[in-house]
Amino acid sequence: MALYVSSARRLARTVTIAVAAATLAFALGWLVGNQQVPSVDERVATVKAEAADIATGVERLDIEYEQVLTGDDSAAGVVQPLADLRSSLGASLDAAPWVARATRDDLFDRFAAVESAARAEAPLEEFQSLITDAGDAVRAAFGIG
Repeated sequence: MALYVSSARRLARTVTIAVAAATLAFALGWLVGNQQVPSVDERVATVKAEAADIATGVERLDIEYEQVLTGDDSAAGVVQPLADLRSSLGASLDAAPWVARATRDDLFDRFAAVESAARAEAPLEEFQSLITDAGDAVRAAFGIG
């Protein structure tokens, strides 16, 4: 024998099941989403770490530049790594909205000065001064202590 269930009761069950399923789906989506999205602090720390690597990379160019001056290598041994660092700097600056446009332009100008000095085969002391200034400027722009 079949039991009669009123349409109002069927509708109430359907709505209850739909609300429970939607709540469960929302909760699971929220949990998974929070697990996958890094926090603002984590993103800032990542950008600062990348900037520190860029600053260190530009400061290490003096080793290759010494080889250029002694004739062991061409200026491309400095220019190409500097271009790679400039590209990484651009990506890091894009991810760092707290860096002002004027500061961004200044950083790229400093990298251009380093490249000009490398192409002109400037004295080692001058080149070292430029790369130290560029590294310090990168650290200052990103707030790296």
